[in-house]
Amino acid sequence: MFSRCLSSLAPMRWPTLMVALLLLASCSSSSLNTGLNEKEKAPPATLADLAPAALPDTEKPLPQVNLDTLVETYRQVLEVSEDSELRLRVLHRLAGLEMRRGEQKLFEEQTGRDEFALAVEAYQTLIRNNPGHPRNDLLLYQLSKAYDLGTQTEQSMAVLNRLVVEYPGSIHYAEAQFRRGEFFFAAGDYRQASQAYAEVINKGKQTSYYANALYMYGWSLFKRERYTDALEPFTEVLFLLIPEDNNLNRLQSGDRQLANDVFKVMSVAFSYLDGAASIADTYNAINEPHFIHMLYDQLGKLYLKQERYRDSAETYRLFVQKYPQSKYSPTFYASLIRAYVSAGFVEDVLNEKQNFVRYYGIHGEYWAGTSTENKTYIRPFLKIYIPELARYYHAKAQQTAADLNKKSFTAKRKPKQLDALQKQQQQDFIVAGDYYQQFIDTFPVDDQVPEMRFLLAESRFEAGRFEQAIESYEIVAYQYPDTKRGAEAGYAAIVSYNELIQGLPAEAQRSPQRGISKSEKWLREKIASQLRFANSYQNDARAPAVLTKSAEELLSLQDYLPAIKAADQLLRKQPPADKALRKTAWLVVGHSEFELLNYAGAEQAYGETLALLSRNDADRAAIVDRRSASVYKQAEQALAAGNSQQAVDNYLRIDALAPDSEIAVTAQFDAANVLMDMQNYPDAISVLERFRRNYPNNKLTATIPAKLVVALQGSGQWAKAADELTAIYRNSSDRAVKTESLYQAAELYEQAGDIDSAIDRYRSYANNFPEPFAAAMEARYKLSELYAQRGQGDKRRFWLNKMIVADRKAGANRTERSRYLAALSSTVLADDAYQAYRGIALKLPLKTSLKKKKKALNKALKAYTQVIDYGVEEFATLSTYRIGAIYSQLSNDLMDSQRPNNLDELALEQYELLLEEQAFPFEERAIEIHQSNAERSWDGIYDEWVKESFTALQTLLPARYGKQERGADFSNEIY
Repeated sequence: MFSRCLSSLAPMRWPTLMVALLLLASCSSSSLNTGLNEKEKAPPATLADLAPAALPDTEKPLPQVNLDTLVETYRQVLEVSEDSELRLRVLHRLAGLEMRRGEQKLFEEQTGRDEFALAVEAYQTLIRNNPGHPRNDLLLYQLSKAYDLGTQTEQSMAVLNRLVVEYPGSIHYAEAQFRRGEFFFAAGDYRQASQAYAEVINKGKQTSYYANALYMYGWSLFKRERYTDALEPFTEVLFLLIPEDNNLNRLQSGDRQLANDVFKVMSVAFSYLDGAASIADTYNAINEPHFIHMLYDQLGKLYLKQERYRDSAETYRLFVQKYPQSKYSPTFYASLIRAYVSAGFVEDVLNEKQNFVRYYGIHGEYWAGTSTENKTYIRPFLKIYIPELARYYHAKAQQTAADLNKKSFTAKRKPKQLDALQKQQQQDFIVAGDYYQQFIDTFPVDDQVPEMRFLLAESRFEAGRFEQAIESYEIVAYQYPDTKRGAEAGYAAIVSYNELIQGLPAEAQRSPQRGISKSEKWLREKIASQLRFANSYQNDARAPAVLTKSAEELLSLQDYLPAIKAADQLLRKQPPADKALRKTAWLVVGHSEFELLNYAGAEQAYGETLALLSRNDADRAAIVDRRSASVYKQAEQALAAGNSQQAVDNYLRIDALAPDSEIAVTAQFDAANVLMDMQNYPDAISVLERFRRNYPNNKLTATIPAKLVVALQGSGQWAKAADELTAIYRNSSDRAVKTESLYQAAELYEQAGDIDSAIDRYRSYANNFPEPFAAAMEARYKLSELYAQRGQGDKRRFWLNKMIVADRKAGANRTERSRYLAALSSTVLADDAYQAYRGIALKLPLKTSLKKKKKALNKALKAYTQVIDYGVEEFATLSTYRIGAIYSQLSNDLMDSQRPNNLDELALEQYELLLEEQAFPFEERAIEIHQSNAERSWDGIYDEWVKESFTALQTLLPARYGKQERGADFSNEIY
């Protein structure tokens, strides 16, 4: 009941009677004073003659007196003094000292609880001899405490009962009542406990026991099953504890724990009453607290813990209904959903998630009226719920579609049922799409938006809303950098156009009196989409077919030049499209050329025509171009037939027919490409370099360096190929092209033996292109190796450190290779630390040099331990061996260290023994580490450093590891 904390008391060394009297006089106004009236009789005259008290000299330590000596001194005062007032004071002091002595011995566990018997007797004597004294409440308080510390609880309570009856105005009254409440509560007498705590509460907030009394008063009422009554004191406790902003983290740990305990017991009380309805009823009667949401939350959590899932959900629902605009409403609604999730109530979860999105989504009233801060709380839930709902309805619709495609399913249902299912399927696709759209509207820059946009398009397509599907498909295909779905979306847009056109009624396909028909309108938009797809996704397997289809449809619209361009684009595609598509493209070109002039007789016809035309004829240029086009097409036909050289010859002769014409330029470039395919690199290089000289501003010229790189490599001209790659790097704006060309240039310069240029390119790569991570690591490694070859150790270590840091920060990009390189780098740096450690000699003064040596040892150990942490076997065995060598080295260095010159023989022998004692643990540690390294051989690991550890052990433990195998004696004699 009472505090067991004891104050320390230093032993006193003033055993004289006079000193005790002086001490007694000096403390007459202390807290141990009995409170006698100042007008009562003064001390005896003999004491008045004493010198006045003075402050002790702070320069000198105060004398200390132990309790036993002090008690004995006061007892001597009682024996010689006849002054009643002095004796009363001495008795008070003796009672206090006995109490203190008992507390001290209890604290030091020197004795049992009976040590307080003397204190009890002293207080009883004082109370008995001075009945009615105005300060007897203090003596009763101390007596009760002495009983309690002496484990006489019943007697202690009896004294407390007397104190509160006889001294209701005592400063100890509130504490006494609180102690009584504790006693009754522990004894299960909750009625009397609640009365005692109520008395403390009546004393007001000024008493230090007010908050605890409120808390225990609530518990006493709770134990008496007066749950409604208990809520008020518990609420008052929370008002005292919880700040206005409801941030419990601002509370000290004890207050926070108390608040949590109060919430828990209140939630139990509400659960015993009418649940969440009781919360509303309670605070209709008393002031509604600012933390009322916490009460609902605690009750909801309690029900959830009790697996009363619906009660938990309804608790949160009642809060939301009562406080619909509260900032806590969305999170409470989410808690409602979690309760149903925990219960496995699938339909409830679905319905409530839909309600959540409807109530708190961006199209709802709550969103429009709430703060930006609250929106940040809502978004995470919307980010989860909206995709879940969208995918649910999408999957539901897809399942219905799958069922409707099964004969076994449809055979068992009537037409009306099937019609209803089809309508429901369409509606489910629409709902799914609406949710996808809401996600896009809510999170327009989220990483999931491309996927959501694609799924929106899919759902709209399945719902038959093709125009909306096309819009979303094309956004995914051409507005997002979505490599995963872009091509699929672009192609799906084309399919949607087909569905849209096929679904048009017959009258929409007839040409109107003015303008074009709706069918032609959609067809032209479809062709535009197809061409966009083919240009944006040239490497997609479907692109050639799409391009061919575009050419055919353009031909049907009599758009001959666009048709030719589309077909030509297909035919120039690398790698070439399949044979069927090329055939279709050539047909498109043939039909178009038939209207303009066909390929078979075009060259001869145009030649004959040109022979008849004057040099100044206005049509000459056009006909020359058409003849050149005929030759160009012949070249392509030769190439398609596999006659590469003939194709090259045709391409190159166009320049004689139409110098500097666009088709001649293109033909030369194509000739170079064919020569590249033929691996005729010398001729290809010649054509490409001539093209670059003659047409420096042509758009095709920008592609020549890449082709020259291949050709120059193919002909073994490494340095020139590297020069071309360097030019590509400097001129390109495409990051991927720049990184690839720069790295390849560095490799080729290295291959060519131009180390300076190689270092320059590797360094540029490592500094400018940390991604892709693997290539950047290899560049750093190359730099470290090249600097090592040149003996530039500082520069090498710079890049070794770079590899270590890069691997450490790589995160998900980290690879086995990067870890290996980091381990290699760390090993080199660890070896540096090892060499620095080895270079430190132990000399006098040994303490100084040993300190320096141990500092270097710790640095080397840390470095090799970090190497081991990489888990790379090759370097782990080396590092383990080195760590063993470090300890062995220190042991040897200690034994070989310089001895002081001023030691006699005995002192020197003792010094040697001390050195051995210091060195031995390090040698033992070295043995332990080498053994661990050697034991790797048990797992099949027996590399150079495991062998070195065995060798070291032969020296460190020769008895075990130093045995040499000895061959058995043998004889050639026959027995």
